[in-house]
Amino acid sequence: MGYVGENKFFSFRDGYCEALPGAGADTSVAAGFGRLIARRFKRFSIGCDGFRRNYILYAVCSGISECGRDVFVCENTDLPSFRFSYPLLSADCGIYVCGDECLRIMIFGENGFPLNSLRLSQLMNGEPAKAADRCGKITQVTSFRSIYANNIADSMTVSASVPAGVSCGSRSVRSLWLEFFTGDDNSLVFQVSDDGQRVNAYSADVGFISHEKLMLAYAARLARRGEIVYLPESFHFAADFLNDEGSIKLVRFSPEGKIPNEAVKQRFLLDPLFMCTHLAADRVDFLQTIRELPEFATVKREIPAALPDDAPVEKTISDERGRIMITRSGRNRLTLLAQAHSTESAAELCSLWSGRLRRESSAP
Repeated sequence: MGYVGENKFFSFRDGYCEALPGAGADTSVAAGFGRLIARRFKRFSIGCDGFRRNYILYAVCSGISECGRDVFVCENTDLPSFRFSYPLLSADCGIYVCGDECLRIMIFGENGFPLNSLRLSQLMNGEPAKAADRCGKITQVTSFRSIYANNIADSMTVSASVPAGVSCGSRSVRSLWLEFFTGDDNSLVFQVSDDGQRVNAYSADVGFISHEKLMLAYAARLARRGEIVYLPESFHFAADFLNDEGSIKLVRFSPEGKIPNEAVKQRFLLDPLFMCTHLAADRVDFLQTIRELPEFATVKREIPAALPDDAPVEKTISDERGRIMITRSGRNRLTLLAQAHSTESAAELCSLWSGRLRRESSAP
């Protein structure tokens, strides 16, 4: 997914809204956001990273409640625990407030996936819900962290902590990962980012392991159990090679459409911690699976491009060198995603198209 748009206070893309610089995203703006989102959903759960954004959290709640919708509030929770928990409360929308320097509000649908671009655009460009005769309930709940951790532990075949290091900028997310990994093994290290939504790894035996390669390794694990694997359309074309040779049975889906229930149940697209605990529990099998995967790489780059809003930039181009995906990631910014068989080829492809787009942008 790419750039969706902007309104007076927020830019919105990739399932989250980000306060525009100088827009003054205060409590009144947050309450207005709550009234806006209350038009599309019936029951909400909202969480926050730490306590410093609590004033925004409760302002959003007040806007939702004013429109007669019920909302569950968790003042201090990490994002992985929150994404696991809110469907348990029968909430059809999860809202997560975070951001140190810039306010970010993440929005998830009833299936745990980020809200797709079409629904997000309709939401942010729509009219707010009207005030109800009776306000909805605001119910405080504690973090579901222990329930989430126990759920993963119950799904494991080993009870001891898995030997692996963990690198993460978020203290709460890192401490969550250390419930499953020892944190003191430099021969395998997980590098966790984006509030726990993305992870790369480094192994002394096989080198750097990207998030995509971890996902494909888990897909191969599912295939060995006879399961059909569900992956989004944008996932690297290397998965298609495995499908063609019969190593996996693959079904692609568009995040802009209905997410298949099977993709939700397989969980690894939603939960990197769940995925990595299961992969690393048997390190020998894990590393052997990584070795058997084809070589592939993805390089991502954002470039300034003064193109009109209606410019036809949302496209995918494939040739013998690989595949390039071009999406708008801001009013004057494009994102290039280059996929190839090696990091060098992906970088060259990304550089080539970056130059082309810059020339087109600067042409009179």
